[in-house]
Amino acid sequence: MDRHHKRRVVVTGMGAVSAFGWGVSALAPVFRGETAIRSYRLGELPGASEIFAARLETDLPAGLFDRRVEDADRVAQMAIYSANEAVVTSGIAPDSIGMVCWGTGYGGAATMDAAYTRWLFGKHDMSGKVSPLTVPKAMTHASAAGVAGWLNLSCPVMTYSCACASSAVAIGEAYLAIQQGRCDIALVGGSEALIAPGVVRAWEALGALATPDENGLWRGPFDALRNGLVLGEGAGCIVLESQTHAMRRSAHILAECLGYAQTNDPNCLTLPHIAPQVQAMQMALNDADVLANEVEYVNAHATGTRAGDASEIAALNEVFKNTPTLVSSTKGATGHLMGAAGVLETILSIGASQRGTYPPSIGVSELEAGIGFALLTAPQPSNATGIFITNSFAFGGSNVSLVFRNHD
Repeated sequence: MDRHHKRRVVVTGMGAVSAFGWGVSALAPVFRGETAIRSYRLGELPGASEIFAARLETDLPAGLFDRRVEDADRVAQMAIYSANEAVVTSGIAPDSIGMVCWGTGYGGAATMDAAYTRWLFGKHDMSGKVSPLTVPKAMTHASAAGVAGWLNLSCPVMTYSCACASSAVAIGEAYLAIQQGRCDIALVGGSEALIAPGVVRAWEALGALATPDENGLWRGPFDALRNGLVLGEGAGCIVLESQTHAMRRSAHILAECLGYAQTNDPNCLTLPHIAPQVQAMQMALNDADVLANEVEYVNAHATGTRAGDASEIAALNEVFKNTPTLVSSTKGATGHLMGAAGVLETILSIGASQRGTYPPSIGVSELEAGIGFALLTAPQPSNATGIFITNSFAFGGSNVSLVFRNHD
C-alpha cells in the first residue's frame, strides 16, 4: 500500500514510571543531564551482590488503585500506573481502546525470586510454602492482563517478549494495526522490574553488568572505558490513534509515528552484528519516506556494553555520518529498562519537543574513538517539530527502529 494512502498514526497520551519517580513529569531530571543510577547492595543472603542500578525507591502511590493492583507484582503495578496516566492524559474513554500491545522481557521477577527464596530458605513464615499466586503474578503476560483488568477491557490484549526490543515491537505492531484499519486506538507500552537478587546474579554470570572503574565510578554508553550495562526499572505507555479519529475528537497530538522496521540478526544470541542494525534503520526511514539527513535526533539503544555499543556506533556511522543528526543514549540516566526501554525512550524523545531540550548521554568521561556522528554529552535545544528515531537492538537478534515526528 502506498504511504500516501495509509492511515496516519499519532500519539495522543503518555504515562511513565522510572527510577526518578511515578509519572511522566518525574522524568524532568533526564533533560538536565542528571542520573538515577546509584550503587546498591541487593539481598540479605550471604554473598549478596553490590551493583550499580537505577532503582525506583518508592512504592505505588497510595489511594489510586484497588487491592487487586496493590497486591500485584511490582512490574504490573508500574504497567498499570503508566497505562492509567496515558489514558487520562489522552482524554480517551477506556471502552474506545481497540487493542492493547505490551512488551516485557521477564514478567514478575520479584515474585519468582521471592518464591525461590521462600522455598529454599523458609523466608518470611519459615514454612517454605510458595504463594499460590506466584504463577499469575510472575507470568510474562501479567502486566498486559493487569492493565486490561484495571481498565475493564475486552479488546485484544497481546504481550510481546523480544528481550530489549519488546516494547518497541509493541509500538510497531500497534502502528501497523491502526495503519491497516484494524482499530482506531491502541494502548501500547512496556514494563520491567528485574532488580532482584536472582536475576542480578544471572546478569553477573553473563558478564554484562557495569563494574566500577579505578575511581569507583561507572562509565556510561559511548564512553571509551565502558564495561557493561546498568539495570533500570519502570514502565511506559503511549496512546496511539489514527490521525482522523484524533482530529475528530480535537485531541492534543504529541507526535506522529512515521515508520517502523524490524530485522533479525541470526548470527549470535548475544553478539550483535552491524548489517541487521543498518538495515533496520534504513527500512524504517524508507517506511517513513524520510532521508537520513532529515532526522534531527536519534535515541540510541547503546547500553554501555563493549560489543553492543561498538556495533551500534558502526551502524550509526554508516547511516548518519556527515549528517547534522544528534545522537544520545538516555540509559545513562534511567538505566536499561530492558523490555520497557523502547517505549520509555520514545516518551523521552517526545518530551524533548515539549521541554525544548534533547537529553544528553550521561557518564561519558572519555569519548569512544571512531564516533562519526554528533553525540550529545550536554543538553541541547530541540526542534519542536523535529523528526527522531529510537533504536532497540536486543539479545536474541531483534533489531527495531521507529521513526516519529514531534508536533508543537
